[in-house]
Amino acid sequence: MNIKYAMIVLKKELKDTFRDKKTIFSSIIIPILIFPIMAFALGFGTSEIINDEQKPVDIALISNGETKLETYFKESGQINIVDIDDPDKALEDLTVKAIVKIEEGFDAKIESGTMGNVEVIYDQSSQKSDMATSRLNRIIESYSQAITNERLKAIGVDLDALKAVAINTTSVSKDGGMGLMIFSMVFPMLITIYSAISGLATATDLGAGEKERQTLEPLLTTKASRLSILGGKFFAVFISGVIGTAASLLGFFIASKMNPDFLGTGVALPLTPILVIGLFCAGLNLVFSGLELTISFYARNFKEAQTYLAPLSVILLIPAYMTMYLDGKAIPEVYFHIPIINTIAIIKEALVQIIDPVHILIVLVWTLVYIFGSLFLTVSMFKKESVIFRA
Repeated sequence: MNIKYAMIVLKKELKDTFRDKKTIFSSIIIPILIFPIMAFALGFGTSEIINDEQKPVDIALISNGETKLETYFKESGQINIVDIDDPDKALEDLTVKAIVKIEEGFDAKIESGTMGNVEVIYDQSSQKSDMATSRLNRIIESYSQAITNERLKAIGVDLDALKAVAINTTSVSKDGGMGLMIFSMVFPMLITIYSAISGLATATDLGAGEKERQTLEPLLTTKASRLSILGGKFFAVFISGVIGTAASLLGFFIASKMNPDFLGTGVALPLTPILVIGLFCAGLNLVFSGLELTISFYARNFKEAQTYLAPLSVILLIPAYMTMYLDGKAIPEVYFHIPIINTIAIIKEALVQIIDPVHILIVLVWTLVYIFGSLFLTVSMFKKESVIFRA
C-alpha cells in the first residue's frame, strides 16, 4: 500500500463524507442529541413519580362508622379519604388509587386483643395504584406495630429487650457507590454499540454508494493501487466512527449536566481507566469498520447495503444485554475470550478501576486477531471483480 495515495483517498473520502448533510446529521447531530433527549424524558418521568410519592394517597374507605384506623389515616397526613358513591368505578378511573375495606367490629377486636382484618383492593396493572398501595400498606403496618407495642407494654414487656441484634452496615466501595453501579451497567453497553456502528453510514456510502453513483470505476483507473484505495476508505470509515463515538460521549456529558442522576452519572475516573476504555473502543471501531466496508462492497446498491447492515445493531444488542448485569469486580475468565463481550468486560473493569494487565493483554490479542480477520475479509472482497462490478 502506497501511503501517499492512501492519504489522498482518505482526504477525498472525508471531504465527501462530511460534505453530505445526511451523514453529518446521522453521525454527529443525532448522537449528540439522543442522550440529552433521554435525560429529559427520564427526568420528566422521575419527577412525576417523586411528585406522586410526596402527595397524599387518594383512597376510598368502606367501613361501618369511623374507626381508630380511619382517624390514624387522617392524622398521618399521607392519606386522603375520598367520599365517592362507586369505589370500584373510581379505582378503574384512578380517581382513587386503592379501596380500603375495614371489617365490622374492627375496633372491638383490637381492644379485645385479637386481630382485626383490613382488605386493600388495588389495580396491579396500574403503576400509580401499585406504588400507592405500597405506601398504604406501610402506613397500615405502622398502625399495626403501634398497637402491638401498646399490648406489649400493657403486659410489662420491655420493647428494647425484643431487639436481639442491631445491624450496622458500612460500604467499602470507592467514590461512586450506587451511581457507579448503575453507570457500569449502562455505559459499557451504550459505548460499545456506538463504537461499532458510528461509521456505518460512511461505510455504506463509500462502498455501495460509490457503486450506485458509478464513481468507483474511475477511482480504480487511477495510479493508486486497490490496496491504497481500500486503505484510504477504511481509515475514512474509522475516523467517522471515532467522531460519531466522541459525539455520543459529548451528548452523554451534556445529559449528565442536564440531569445529574441520569443513568447514575456523576462518576469521576482517573486517566488510566479512560485510556483503557478509549483503546478498546477504538479497537472495536477498527473491527467493525472492516466488516461494514466488506458488506457495503458486496451490496449492489445503497439500499441493499442498508438492508444487510441494519441487523448489525440488533446483533450487537445480544452481547450488550447479556453483560448488562455483569459485576465488574467478578467477571468470569471465559468472558475475556468471547468477541464483543470481552471488550464490554474490560470496560466494566476499567469503570470500577480494576486494571488487570493479564485481562488487557488477552483482550488486546483477540482484538488484533479480529482486526486482521476483518481486514482480510475486506481486502479479499475488494480484489474480486465479480463483487466490485456486481450488478
